[in-house]
Amino acid sequence: MKGLYLSGVLVTFTLAAMLAAWSWQQRIDEDAMDRASKFSSFASFPGAVPNDAPRRFAVGLNACVDLIVPALEVFSMLAMDGESVEARDHDKIESLMELEETFKFFFQKGGAGERFVSNSALFKQIVGASRSVEGGRFFVGGNAALMGLTIKDKGVSVLSKSDKDISVLMGGAVGPRLSSLLDNKMVFAEGATMEEDDYHVILEYPKGAQWGGSVAPRANRFIISCDMTNARMATLEAFTAALSSFAPDIVVLSGLHMLEGETEEFRESRVQDFIGMLKTVPETTPIHLELASMAIVPYVKHIADQVFSFVDSIGLNEQELELVSQSANGPHRKLTNIQGLADTAKVCDTLFWLLKTYGGKSSKLTRVHFHSLTFHVIAHLEGSWRHSERAVVAGSWACTTRACQNDTPSLDEVSLQLQQPFSISTKSPDLLLDVTTK
Repeated sequence: MKGLYLSGVLVTFTLAAMLAAWSWQQRIDEDAMDRASKFSSFASFPGAVPNDAPRRFAVGLNACVDLIVPALEVFSMLAMDGESVEARDHDKIESLMELEETFKFFFQKGGAGERFVSNSALFKQIVGASRSVEGGRFFVGGNAALMGLTIKDKGVSVLSKSDKDISVLMGGAVGPRLSSLLDNKMVFAEGATMEEDDYHVILEYPKGAQWGGSVAPRANRFIISCDMTNARMATLEAFTAALSSFAPDIVVLSGLHMLEGETEEFRESRVQDFIGMLKTVPETTPIHLELASMAIVPYVKHIADQVFSFVDSIGLNEQELELVSQSANGPHRKLTNIQGLADTAKVCDTLFWLLKTYGGKSSKLTRVHFHSLTFHVIAHLEGSWRHSERAVVAGSWACTTRACQNDTPSLDEVSLQLQQPFSISTKSPDLLLDVTTK
């Protein structure tokens, strides 16, 4: 791990290997500690949690039940082999051919994607095929619900507190099955409980999977949905009404990407309502906004121009950061290399630009957490945040353990995907780091 100052922007980054990581530390003597013990020490690096760490979290807005299935088996049921279509992205799915084209677009580069299915009959057909394959399972879905569940589970263990000491307000739509899956771990905003659950289909595939003439360079997933509750942020008002009485220490938000399936007029109206909710949060309460897979560049620019200044922190991956850069004439239009992996130098350039463009002055935005399959970065304006080194390690490790469903992964279960050595800015190509050496 390393911290770098770039004209007032502190960039702290951790290099992750297949969602697990080694830290680049001058403080660790490589001769005295072998790689296995160094890797195992990663879990304890964040150290003791500060006494003023938040205990009350308000989380919204997208929540659902995920039906997780093997993608290629579902496609076999639907007679979709990917051979006769081109890889092409669509901002929403209206036919099986568009599903094939969009899935192939993400599959051939191993990228995560999410799209709204505007044809309800088509979505029912896909759900029917998904239910018929072996290995399908139901799980908590939606970024907000997943973040809330992680906060509750990890918060209790990390803070060494009882379950009652960590409170999470869930502002997403909660139906009977999701309520059961959450197992009474959260407080539900009044008016946000539903008689029926909304379902999303999670189409997963492993590294090396072959489909449509392509081989997946890494394991990933493609998400489709057709629920109008999340697509219209139907629980926004209920969440807003619950915030004041709950009095959170921090607010964590996601779900703006779900509006892509709606008209431009509707999207802009709900974004203004979303901003209205942000304005009700006390200035002293930090707000984090997590972005997700999107395709409509003008809408991404609208979020950046209208929303970023009202939040303290944002989280995103290389696809979302790339869209922000494209939408606002940022330094790079493409952030991945020929292997489809995020380029460290271009990512750091773009994070520096993002904070300089959208942060400081009258804007609340001072921090960005970038996460990819190969490394994590936290960039923030100098002096605005504490414990960033701990946070970037903890965030990377939390992703590792949750994705692998293993709280104690070992070194032989991961591989270093980041090319060595690597650069942290295209403006300083000779400044190289290498995590395999001291």
